[in-house]
Amino acid sequence: MKRMKIIGILAGILVIVLIGFGVKHYMDDKKLQDDMVKVVKENKHLIEEDLRSDDKFNKIKNITIDYDSVKHNPMGGIMVEGYVENDKNLKFTAGFNKNSQEGTPEYDEIEGWVSSESEKLDDYLQKETK
Repeated sequence: MKRMKIIGILAGILVIVLIGFGVKHYMDDKKLQDDMVKVVKENKHLIEEDLRSDDKFNKIKNITIDYDSVKHNPMGGIMVEGYVENDKNLKFTAGFNKNSQEGTPEYDEIEGWVSSESEKLDDYLQKETK
C-alpha cells in the first residue's frame, strides 16, 4: 500500500513536470512567432521596395503580407508569403535575414528580399497594360 502511494506521488510529479515543459515550449514558440511578426511588420518596406524594383510599369498599388504565414526558416531568417493588388493569385514568398558579417557597415541590419513570385505575378509585372 505504501509502495502504491509513493508510485502515485511520483507519477503525479512526473505529470506536473511534463505539463510544465509543454507550457514552456508553447510559450517560447508563441514569443518567437510574435517576435518574427514584429520584425516583418517593422521591415515590410524592404519587401515592397524589392517587389517595386521588378515592377517596370508601376502597376503595383497594394501589397498584402499574410502575417499568419510567418515562419522561421531552418537555414536562418524569417519567411513570409503575400500577394499584390488584393489578388491571392498574384502571390510571392519573401524572406528577412539579419546581416551577420562583422566589419561591414550593414552588420546587424535586417535585409529583406522576394525569393519567389508566382507565374501569374511575374506575368502581371512584365506585361504593359494599355
